[in-house]
Amino acid sequence: MSAEIKLAKSSLFLSAFLWGFGFVAVEGALISGWDPMTLLAARGFIGGLLLLMFSYRRKFWRNKALMIEGIKAGIFLTLGFVGQTYGQAISGPANASFITAMYVIFVPIIGAIWYKDKIHPLEIITSITAFIGVALISVQGSIRVNFGDIWLLAGALFFAVHIIKLSQLSHFNDSLSLTTIQLFTMSAISSTFLLFTDTNFTASGLYYVLYIGLISSGIAFFLQTFGQKSVASSVASIILTFEAIFGVLGSAIVFKLVIPTQTWIGGILLLGSVFFLEAMPLIVKKKS
Repeated sequence: MSAEIKLAKSSLFLSAFLWGFGFVAVEGALISGWDPMTLLAARGFIGGLLLLMFSYRRKFWRNKALMIEGIKAGIFLTLGFVGQTYGQAISGPANASFITAMYVIFVPIIGAIWYKDKIHPLEIITSITAFIGVALISVQGSIRVNFGDIWLLAGALFFAVHIIKLSQLSHFNDSLSLTTIQLFTMSAISSTFLLFTDTNFTASGLYYVLYIGLISSGIAFFLQTFGQKSVASSVASIILTFEAIFGVLGSAIVFKLVIPTQTWIGGILLLGSVFFLEAMPLIVKKKS
């Protein structure tokens, strides 16, 4: 494995780690009284402002193609977070982490049907294994299908398209600018909706919002965009599902929860799927 691939995969794992704790922060912000759309507007603006401090020297706004594609990716990102945040507000974090992680299944399917991407059968098996692991981690009881779950399913679909889209933008070789454009796009879209709604703003839980904006959005999405320059979308989606493990660990630390055996089994399946994914090129080469 080349140093470039190792760095890319490390970036994706770190992104998943930051996202996992982001689930805890989102739940804290929602409990504190933050409206989902207000939260999205704030996280996009805070994260975008952070990255703009480093990307403004590149004058990315002069690159028309980069701006257009970055805005397109930002729209998919926004739609994914709208589904996830509204869904979590209704269904709770357990259902949110489980259903959102279905992007690990959607990515290879959408890539193969819509974008004509080639996919090896072993990648499908690995994706299913990872999804089962996520289910064991996230679902500690029965899941009731409700309106919130429909929001979450829609969010997972758009996250899958977003992951594929990022893989197609690697030729720009400017992860910092692309992430900045996406976050400001999310903030602009969410803020536009706020103009037509009667939303109350609150300072309660602001530290949760700052974490979501600076860490989960600004830093984590930069790491994702950077990592996907060198990693296939199907591989990236499996690595990113580790946010479920980190989400459970974050909940255990913040809310002092006891991690059950079922969760550890799910974690082993997730780890096993990634190790298999790493060994798959050697398996295919030997078989050939």
